[in-house]
Amino acid sequence: MLRRSAGSRGEGGSAIAWRQVGVTWLAGVQAAVGLGAVSPVSSAVRSSLGLSLGTVAWATSGMTVVGAAFGIPAGRWISRYAARDALVLGLLVIAAAAGGSGLSGSWPALLGSRVLEGAGYLLVFVAGPTVVARLTRGRARTAALAAWGSCVPVGLALATGVGGALAPGPAWHRWLAVTGVGPLLAAGVLTFVLPRLPAPPVTGRSVAGGTLTRSLGPAGAYACLSLVGIAVLVLLPDFLTGVRHTTGAEAGSATALVSLLSALGGLFATWLLGRGVAVKALVPLAVLMPLGCLPAFSSGVPLGAVVGAAGVVLFVDGLLISAVFAIVPDVARRIEDIDLVNGSLSQFGSLGVLLGPPLFGLAVGRAGWEATTALASLFTGATYGLLVLTVRVAASPAPAPAPPRPTPPAGPDPGPGTGSDRVPDGPRSRGTE
Repeated sequence: MLRRSAGSRGEGGSAIAWRQVGVTWLAGVQAAVGLGAVSPVSSAVRSSLGLSLGTVAWATSGMTVVGAAFGIPAGRWISRYAARDALVLGLLVIAAAAGGSGLSGSWPALLGSRVLEGAGYLLVFVAGPTVVARLTRGRARTAALAAWGSCVPVGLALATGVGGALAPGPAWHRWLAVTGVGPLLAAGVLTFVLPRLPAPPVTGRSVAGGTLTRSLGPAGAYACLSLVGIAVLVLLPDFLTGVRHTTGAEAGSATALVSLLSALGGLFATWLLGRGVAVKALVPLAVLMPLGCLPAFSSGVPLGAVVGAAGVVLFVDGLLISAVFAIVPDVARRIEDIDLVNGSLSQFGSLGVLLGPPLFGLAVGRAGWEATTALASLFTGATYGLLVLTVRVAASPAPAPAPPRPTPPAGPDPGPGTGSDRVPDGPRSRGTE
């Protein structure tokens, strides 16, 4: 049973619990700002350091590489320590690395700082939903975890909108350094606001293996959703400027709006799930994503329809991502195993973010912009199947615990040659003394 924090009451829905959840959510948003920090200043970074577009893209991918490689191990590590401490540590690492990015004068230094920032990002996005789950229960937990799923799109929207306005030309150094202020402040606030949640019991190897197996469905769905969502956000500015001949500022504003719609989709899922709507009722909406990609990357529709269609894709993407996070407790089955499922989500989701832009970019280069619809259909179909599987796994009853082994009756020592290496439970014979 989840312990209540001091001063909370009810089923995890008290004002104190929700304030703590809100502060934790804001910390996740601040961490996600760092993920999108380079995108609005990529041209300035290329000009300043003499880099190609593909090379600068690794400044973003450097953060996701860490999660793609170490998400599950991070979940296992956090399961042995207090999630609150891991969350605060991750924020401090992000703040320090962002400061290093602001001081970097060479490509290796910038890339190294971004990889270090990715380590902090991983800690935040494994420990953060674990903290949220331990602060809440019941329907409040479902809604709170769904809200957590909106952290990344909100952070990306802030990075795209604010970064482009505050960091023209050589100011990119200052912008990257400024992105570390929010995580630093969040770490200080969380230290005082969050209760020290006790670390759960260490999960046995067999139990952990079963939890990780059950997590493959939601983790795979999250990977596909992350892949499609980030690809659309990365390709949209190039499509708008190169095909629809908009200005860079117009393309940036449209992309920020589309990213914000992803956040609104997550918040809409939070509202629905908090009122008892089942996750399985949201799964069929996945069909809207490939349908939206068709006009979103078409040269024959009005510009407003392009942005609107891309917004539909990201709205549904954010809604389904929130649904994935909301179903985590049912997949984990035990509160102490939630961090293992979160580690799987972080690892697979980072893999999707890492592979999405180059995969879609390669397809567009070879087959034109129509390829976005074909790839979106492929990965959305996989998302649908994995979410259906996830709902079934979450609804399946937990296996009954194995009955305790009966204690054998006391008796004489069976003596050598019986194949038994166990000392009998009865009085020991002289030969054993």
